[in-house]
Amino acid sequence: MTLLRWRMVAFLATYLALYHLYIGIFGSPTNRVFLPVHLCLSLSLCFLAYPASAFKKWTNGLDLLGAAASLGLLAWCLINIEDWDLKSVGLSTIDYLACTLMLFLVAEAVRRTTGWSLIVLSGLFVVHALWARYFPGILNGAGVSWESLLITLVIGDSGIFGIPVLVIAQYVVLFLLFGRLLQVIGAGSFFSRLAFSLFGSRVGGPAKAAVVSSGLFGTLSGSGVSNVLTTGSFTIPMMIRLGYKPPFAAGVEAAAAVGGAIMPPVMGAVAFMMAEFMGVSYAQIAMAAAIPAFLYYFAIYATVHFEASRLRLRGIPENLLPKPWPLIKQEGYLLLPLATIVAFILLGYSVVLVVVWSVLTTFIISFRKANSAVSPARWASALIATGQLTGPLTATCAIAGLLIGSMNATGVGFQLSQGLIALSGQTQAGLLVMSALLALLLGTGLTASAVYITMVATVIPILKSAGVSDMAAHMFAFYFGVVSDITPPTALAAVTAAGIAKSHPVTTMNQASRIGIAAFIVPFLFVYSPALLLNGSLIEIITSTLTAALGLACLSAALTGYAWGELKLWERIGLGLACLSLVTSEFWMDLLGVLLAVMSIARSTWFVNRQPTEDLQKGWSEAELKVVGEWIRNEAPPPPPAADLYVWRGWITLVVVVFIMGWMGSVSLHSRDVLLWLVGLLICTALTLWTISNQGELAHSNARSQDSVE
Repeated sequence: MTLLRWRMVAFLATYLALYHLYIGIFGSPTNRVFLPVHLCLSLSLCFLAYPASAFKKWTNGLDLLGAAASLGLLAWCLINIEDWDLKSVGLSTIDYLACTLMLFLVAEAVRRTTGWSLIVLSGLFVVHALWARYFPGILNGAGVSWESLLITLVIGDSGIFGIPVLVIAQYVVLFLLFGRLLQVIGAGSFFSRLAFSLFGSRVGGPAKAAVVSSGLFGTLSGSGVSNVLTTGSFTIPMMIRLGYKPPFAAGVEAAAAVGGAIMPPVMGAVAFMMAEFMGVSYAQIAMAAAIPAFLYYFAIYATVHFEASRLRLRGIPENLLPKPWPLIKQEGYLLLPLATIVAFILLGYSVVLVVVWSVLTTFIISFRKANSAVSPARWASALIATGQLTGPLTATCAIAGLLIGSMNATGVGFQLSQGLIALSGQTQAGLLVMSALLALLLGTGLTASAVYITMVATVIPILKSAGVSDMAAHMFAFYFGVVSDITPPTALAAVTAAGIAKSHPVTTMNQASRIGIAAFIVPFLFVYSPALLLNGSLIEIITSTLTAALGLACLSAALTGYAWGELKLWERIGLGLACLSLVTSEFWMDLLGVLLAVMSIARSTWFVNRQPTEDLQKGWSEAELKVVGEWIRNEAPPPPPAADLYVWRGWITLVVVVFIMGWMGSVSLHSRDVLLWLVGLLICTALTLWTISNQGELAHSNARSQDSVE
């Protein structure tokens, strides 16, 4: 990326981030302004940050043309604010061309950033909407004209300016900024070191620490691939040196990383989309997701423990690890932003206000130590990274809105649900299995947010039509959509982990699927046992959780072939049957499951103390252990340049930006004079980037942001 192009990307990304920060604090203008500005700026970012590699000779020209066309469409939207609703009656020639161009730009942005899967899927539904009368069977319908479809997809509220893009614009961008700031102040490093201090010395300690740290970091990132790249770059090599086989080490990290999207309190921002679609509070979503997420990570932890015990792998010596309580006393303040989220949500504040206060809390506590302080350059860097991450996510949600709008235009969603119900033999179990397979297929290669939005349009209505509760239907589809990241044939998180471990991708996929097998079971559990979603009495919730956890532990032991000793084939079969009995939520079946579990492990447990023990911690020299210990104890991030933290120009400019935005908010400029407000944000953006123009931080920010996007 050339310097000029990067400066354009940095400007648009910073503008987009400041735009949403202002709206989070002072409120938004009408959606006729709010959403077009968000979408068109995001599309421009996609064209500039992701070159058209297929046409190398004309790359720059095509990229600039795409960015300019996106900004031109923004001008068209703003010019037509007053008579926008009148366009639902009929489109002029210019409107017709502009709407068509909008759909093309959205599709091209998705092709560059995500790939072809969503484009093909959405294109099929568009083709169906136009020519439904030519389709056979349950797909046959009246069809709509191209103009009518354009009105639905672009002018109306159920297409590209529908709920998916609205949720991204309202909530997700601010949470991306929050997550980026947490990384800047070293929260990710603290999570890893805390996990190692608690679990690093146990049997298979590095693997257990990888599970815990990936869960903590993943709830903020929401991306399995990003999580693997961030935490796996250290944990995977460490597990391999400890004695784990590379495919297993990569599988552990991939399975743990993917689970971050289902881990409260943030859940990679999908919880906010779910709350919007379901019409419930965010707190309800986060609380309902808590027990299933615990069960998922408990099963991974159990698998890691049994595998480590089978290989006789001990952890890192305690003297090389930081003590948990001193570490918490020293850096526990980094947990305050997450505590702020939980506290404000429980107090009933709006999600937007919650994240604004969390961002402010993160900014303030960063100054407790000089090496974590959010200086003007770091602030600008976080804004740039946030804007870059927003572009691809928005484009994906826009085309998901296109998919939803196309289905609504013909009502094909209802017809598909009835067809699948008929194919499943009119049984709920059959429909759940078919829905799970469909979710795995549709979730291939997509981010967590895109997966969920796709599920809303396709799988969730099918589940609800079969009598599955609203919460269970949304959670079920989301779980199976997310787990596609570790399921063959694509399994992006597993492939990424395999690259770090230098293991075979297919073998790694199989290991990740085995380790994360709870993700295939837990959704069925909470459909048939609503208590796992906190829908029941306290006794029911506790009983269901305990029996489900015991059942998953039995399954982990059966798949590993080890509990407190090596298991024979009949013992592994017995534990598998115990798992099936324990997850049924019936008292007598639970009792049978406990008896089967005890009988299956009795022999290996009795002989456990008679087995020889040995330390297979191969290849660990004292020097290497010392390096590991220093890394774990080390405080991150590294100290910033002194000139960066205290330069007068940066801090004065930052104060000026705060003053300008505060003045615009105090007079509600965003609702009184939209164009003047947008110009004011342009000035704030230029001033923000001016603070880092001569410090070399821009290039450094570019590299870090690109790593995050990838």
